[in-house]
Amino acid sequence: MRRALIGIGFCVLGAWLATPAAAGNAAKIGDAPKITVATPAMWTVHGPKGTAYLLGSIHILPKNVNWQTPQILAAMKRADTFVFEVKMDEETQEAAREDIGQKQILPLSTSLVSLFDEDMRNDFRQVIFKTHADPTMVVYLRPWLASMHLEGVEGSDPRFVAAEGVDNKIYAMVSKRKGVQFRAFETYQQQFQLLVGDGNLQHELAKLRVTFKKILAEKDHQETLDEIFAAWAKGDTKELTKQGPDNPDMSPDDRKAMLDDRNHNWIPQIVAMLKEKHTYFITVGTFHLVGPGGVPNLLRAAGYTVDGP
Repeated sequence: MRRALIGIGFCVLGAWLATPAAAGNAAKIGDAPKITVATPAMWTVHGPKGTAYLLGSIHILPKNVNWQTPQILAAMKRADTFVFEVKMDEETQEAAREDIGQKQILPLSTSLVSLFDEDMRNDFRQVIFKTHADPTMVVYLRPWLASMHLEGVEGSDPRFVAAEGVDNKIYAMVSKRKGVQFRAFETYQQQFQLLVGDGNLQHELAKLRVTFKKILAEKDHQETLDEIFAAWAKGDTKELTKQGPDNPDMSPDDRKAMLDDRNHNWIPQIVAMLKEKHTYFITVGTFHLVGPGGVPNLLRAAGYTVDGP
């Protein structure tokens, strides 16, 4: 799940809901890193009236990554409409924080640990030891957020920060440009529902149990993050497919909900856009664009000409 969060889209929402531990890690960054030149993959979709450029986002990146290639900058210059997974404006982000913030904490009379059986208590102790998370904070969280927080702490890397994410950078670059329009495939409420599920406490606990097991079983997450970043920076769609859609750590249910269903839901929206006389620049999580079930290949299957890998 953690690998998917990096590339698919939930780090957009996750960054807005960043926990204090994640913010603390960002503050530990020392000297500015050397500039890294990246050449991420980009696709061009040709429609009857419109054209759409597709760029895969890594939602958290190190500072001083230069991914704005001449081709990407030229496409952004030609675009008059920018499309993201969710609205990127500050008003939407504040509304998300306020709305979702009310659904993060357990009732004062309930401790998270009190909901655990013996197996979960044992795993919880080991997870806290492995992640160095603050247990006095975790015990107040609802299971869905405890899962997200522990994954974030365990997989955190102070080099990677949300402010440097491709979505945020693109929005910042074009938000003040005159005549630009913005669209979104989803609402933050829809992404939140996918993240949390049906709101049933027992279902949340079941997912938290799985999170414990994965954290205790998985390899070094700095290595995983580096692998994803390296593949994205080289435009290596085959490796990104291995890390994302074909990742055996991702359950079939998660793959269907987070990738496949959303990809298919976006296709009619893109098809409708291509019938309008606009040039679109679409930025979504990079895992949505790779593999047989990725958006470019779904558009090709629908009869559209798509340039790119």
